Amino acid sequence: MFKMMISERNEKTANGAGTFVVRGWIAVLLFTASAPPCRAQLVLLGDNAPYENINDGDFSKVKAYWRKKQQSPDWKTTWDETGSMGIHNGTLFNTCAYGIAESAILNTNPNYQHPKKGDVIEWSFGVDMEYTCSGTLSFALVFGDYERVLKDNVNPKGSDKAFEYFKGTYTLTSEDAESGLPFVRVKFYAEDEIKIFLDDVNIRVLDEKFVTPRLAAISVANGFSLTWTDVLASNESMYTIYKQFNQKGTYQKVGTTDQTNYVDENFISGVTYSYVVTRVHSKESIGSNKAIVVKKDQTPPAPPTSVQAEVMGTEIKISWQKSKDRDASSYSVYRSDVDGRNRRLIANKIRKTNYLDYVPAKGEGNTYMVYAHDYSGNVSTDFAKTEAKLEIIKGTSFSDLILPMPIHRELTSETWGTEGVLPRDIDNGIEHPEWSYWGGRPVYDKTDGKYHMLVVRWPANAIKGHWEWPNSTVSQTISDTPTGPYEVVNDLAYDYLNGHGHNADVTLLNDGSYLLYIVRKGESHLLKSNTMKGPWKPLGKMVVDWKATNEDPRYTYKYYNNLSGVQLEDGRLLFVTKAGEMIINEGPDPLGPYQVITEQMKGNPIIPEQYRKSVYEDPVLWKDEVQYHMLINAFLDKRCIYLRSPDGIHWKFNPGTAYTPNNTSYEDGTQTNWYKLERPHVLTDPYGRATHLSLAVIDVPKRDDLAGDRHNSKNLILPLVVHKRLKMLNKTPVTAKTKKITVRVISEKGFDAQKDLDIESLRFGASEEVDHGRGCRVVNTRKRDRDLILTFDGEGNGMTPDHFVCKLTGKTKSGDLVIAYSKLKSD
Repeated sequence: MFKMMISERNEKTANGAGTFVVRGWIAVLLFTASAPPCRAQLVLLGDNAPYENINDGDFSKVKAYWRKKQQSPDWKTTWDETGSMGIHNGTLFNTCAYGIAESAILNTNPNYQHPKKGDVIEWSFGVDMEYTCSGTLSFALVFGDYERVLKDNVNPKGSDKAFEYFKGTYTLTSEDAESGLPFVRVKFYAEDEIKIFLDDVNIRVLDEKFVTPRLAAISVANGFSLTWTDVLASNESMYTIYKQFNQKGTYQKVGTTDQTNYVDENFISGVTYSYVVTRVHSKESIGSNKAIVVKKDQTPPAPPTSVQAEVMGTEIKISWQKSKDRDASSYSVYRSDVDGRNRRLIANKIRKTNYLDYVPAKGEGNTYMVYAHDYSGNVSTDFAKTEAKLEIIKGTSFSDLILPMPIHRELTSETWGTEGVLPRDIDNGIEHPEWSYWGGRPVYDKTDGKYHMLVVRWPANAIKGHWEWPNSTVSQTISDTPTGPYEVVNDLAYDYLNGHGHNADVTLLNDGSYLLYIVRKGESHLLKSNTMKGPWKPLGKMVVDWKATNEDPRYTYKYYNNLSGVQLEDGRLLFVTKAGEMIINEGPDPLGPYQVITEQMKGNPIIPEQYRKSVYEDPVLWKDEVQYHMLINAFLDKRCIYLRSPDGIHWKFNPGTAYTPNNTSYEDGTQTNWYKLERPHVLTDPYGRATHLSLAVIDVPKRDDLAGDRHNSKNLILPLVVHKRLKMLNKTPVTAKTKKITVRVISEKGFDAQKDLDIESLRFGASEEVDHGRGCRVVNTRKRDRDLILTFDGEGNGMTPDHFVCKLTGKTKSGDLVIAYSKLKSD
């Protein structure tokens, strides 16, 4: 194979090289000529373009992922008990210490049924290692009792996401010929369950009787010029031209000719095409070598048209018509306010013609701009535009509470990460180029006046990159401020399990002590300490009585992984599991057994339909003076939902999205776009109110965070709008018939209820009313000590028997959001 970049007019013969610019196009030609000029290849296994792949040499018959361990119908696998083998996205993988894969007997080509001594077999295969290790692969042909090793001790480079290809020829011996047709045997030797991937296995017999045309391609002004030579050509020869779009899918017939050249004028700039030619006499020949070409242009595509916005509760759906240009490949969406300020990218590389904005601004207009991108990498100079405003107000969704992050020293780009997360404040939360951090709950410990976080980490340059997390340890970190920087004071927060543990979470107990949850190898462990400094006393492993749920035993790990808990007033412990089930212990033992008392979040009818199909994990649970709260992450959808409850068992969905990757920015307006936000935790104050949101963030997909690269993960901490404290003064529960509602707004440090509130903006009542700007209005105010007594006209409060709290929203005189909840009656 050879490649050529085209920069000026210089056409040559079909077998030569050509480079030029035509009408603003930049053409790139990739010629592939895998066959010698006087021999053809009878395919026994693998690529048989333009026809179907033979005997599943590309492992594409079964669409499977490594977790499913599905097998190809044309291959047999055997392995030891240390790992597994199977199909992974079009490859055959192995994670065990020793495994064998054997193809079917290669007897499906009718033109090659009787091997002969001296026959030459051409072989090739691709192989990759998931991570760098000493694992190897051996590739052989087996003729009866004879195993002919063609390539031994192959140790591909790991952690580079690139296949290495090996090829050669083998000449059959008399013993081979007498033994009949062979099969392929591949032996895998892996270590530490690191995957070895086998890809694109090809076995061909070279035979002069089946010589095919030899194809070359060149770009011309109106398309691609294909020319070929054919030593078996005759006056009766016809040729069929096949084309594959973008090196994916099947080959499609695009033309026939009795000449040895053809011009294909049907192309899309920037798209890579693969061509194959066959000869047709009485029957059609096998395919020629492949010619791979692409023609890029420098002309921006036309923008999309007819963009529209549809308000859907807390979301806005933006739709548009495609760009009129055929080479438009995707779209990007920006959002700003109605004056064009605060413009930010909210979606990129969208193949569809619509996008659902989960976190639009509330209480003000949103302007959307949609751009077209083409296959050549150009962006439209103009855009389609629309505007929309939600009917609900700011304070409806948890995402409305997220504030810009303060900058401790400066924003810097001199650190790891993709362009989307630079520049940033490396002193926010915790990060270090030598460590991958992943989740931790910040806790204020009054015994030393410091903020503590027991945070999970592993070496950033560990062999498996991000997937080293099963060997993570828990470190003790301390900070003087809630947002950091958090400094490691103990590499290992405890000696138990040699310091190992993952998804650490802290439960604040009623007596002021702390309960630490960790998961290790699928088992939940609890430790206890009187202070966040430790020492942490191991209590043992939790027990969950899951059998009454009729859960499939394969999925019971979800009852032990990613737990978050609170202690109830009666001393019992209530935890939420990985998938959102609530579990509770009936006795005094914190280890259980725990009973499962609710269903998981996925498919739960309390969740609105557009969120119901998400796969949920990473919950966090907390309670304040008024109610219980839960965040739970929909990790595949890269968003999170928020729920509230009167008792931690019966939950109510709070409208909108709690956060998405678009919710991280700094006080100077700089925005970051992390690939994914996970492992939410909250810092709570003495009243149980969430003051900060802690998130594990990563700049690329986890599989792309490798050893020794510029990618990593860290813990990020975002300040929140803190709920104001209210005291309900009504002696009887507020209902729809209540005429007057009186509440006391409590002043505290940084908030003077008597001076700061914009009284006219305040609304009170059921959340469904208040979230739409309705509800009760203030009819009277009076001062009491430092606090403010508000009396509301009860008309239109919207309360029903299903409501367990009243909600207050509004703003301060300086325009800051005010949000609070109260109980239905005075204590």
